[in-house]
Parts: sequence; structure tokens; C-alpha cells
Amino acid sequence: MTDRPGHWWRRRVCRFTAYWPTCLPGVRFLARGTLTHLVVPQVAGNHHATAARAAARLTLDELGRGIAGKHRPEELECARQKLALAISTWHNPTGRPGLWLRARLVLLLPQQDADRSQRHQDALRDVELRLAQERLRRQELARTVCADQNTARLWWLEQHLDNLSALDWTSFQEAIMPVVGTSAAESTEAERLAHTLLYVWKRLDAMPGRQARFMATARTLFEQMGWADGFPWPPPDDLEPVAPSRTAVPLPTEDEQ
Repeated sequence: MTDRPGHWWRRRVCRFTAYWPTCLPGVRFLARGTLTHLVVPQVAGNHHATAARAAARLTLDELGRGIAGKHRPEELECARQKLALAISTWHNPTGRPGLWLRARLVLLLPQQDADRSQRHQDALRDVELRLAQERLRRQELARTVCADQNTARLWWLEQHLDNLSALDWTSFQEAIMPVVGTSAAESTEAERLAHTLLYVWKRLDAMPGRQARFMATARTLFEQMGWADGFPWPPPDDLEPVAPSRTAVPLPTEDEQ
């Protein structure tokens, strides 16, 4: 075994032609050129001429498929350069002791494969264009139609100007109105409630002695409103007794209202 190829007269040159697949199904690169190989004298007995040529061609084909299969048809030049770096110098393939090879190949994209690639790109471009148009249409609909109720009513009326007899306001109330301005309004209300609860929590945290008083007051309020069954009340033993205020006025119940 040696770390470099042997004498020049032991080298064998043959023509090489192969079709290698790209990463786009149905589209292939054409590789053609020359393959040069040799077997060092120490192991020549294990590699006669036919076997050595077959081993060299299989090795080159495997290497080329691995490079070509990672590139799209429009990346032909990049695939060419990577292939040249991999095969232009002498190297000893892994698993092939004593075999050395190098190649001079031209990588091409045949016309029929170029046409297939172009049709694929055109179809892909059409799909991307439709998706972009749909996305813009939804964004515009949300910005203009769903911004407020008056705009939504005008838009609904405009959709039926050619056939006012088909104008159905019931469908508008059921299908369109639930999405008009709901996200912004709900977000505003939720933020306002969150700020209120945060303010109350900070005040109670600064004065721990008033926590039980606040809970007792809140419980009385919820009981008068008839909402006590939905409030997570702490156990009665955890609450401090709260003396009723002389100036406190009971809230009216729902029956009294």
C-alpha cells in the first residue's frame, strides 16, 4: 500500500458518461469526460484490469450522485465547482485499497431537463403568487372591513349592489359581525382589567393586614350581586372579622333594581 499513485505507465484512461439526478425529481445532470485510474503494484494481484475499471467507475458514479443530488437544476455552476474539487486530484477512495483515481468531467443540464425545470419553476411561481395574493386580500379585509361596524355594513351592502333582493342582514349579523373589531376591543378590555388587578394586588401586597378585609368586602359585594358561587373564596377561618361601617349602604339586589 502507498500514499500516492504509482508510475504513469500503470494508469488507465477511459471515457465516462452518466446521468445524475438533481434534487428536483425527474430532472438530471449529464456528466461526461474521462476517468483515469490505476492500481498500485503491491495489490495489483487483487485487481485485474476489468475489475479495477469497474471499481473506479462505480466509485466515481457514487461520488457524483452524492454531489449532484444536493443541487437544484439552476445551481448547475455550483455543482460543477464542487464536483471539480472532489475528482480533479488523485485520491484513494475509502474501502478501495490500492485503487487511485481522478477524472475530468463536464457537468451539463440537457435541454429536455432544462425545460422540465423551467415548467416546475413557472408552476411554483404561480402557486407562490396566488398565496401572496390571498394573504394580502385577507390582510386588507381585516384592515378595512373588520375595523369597525359601519365599514363592515358598507362592505356587505356593496357585495349585493347587483342583487339587492339577495341582501341578507341575518347572515351578516351571524357571519360578519362576530369578527368586526372583536380582537382590538377584547384586547383593550383585557389590558384594562389586568392593570386594575395589578394595582389592587400591589396595594394589598404593601399592606398585608388589609388582604383579609379586602376579601371580605369583595365577598359581600359578590353575594349581593348574586355572583358568589363563581368566586374562589378562601376558607372562612382565613378571613379576619370586619366590623361593618356605619356609613356603608347595602347595594340593591337584582329584584330591587
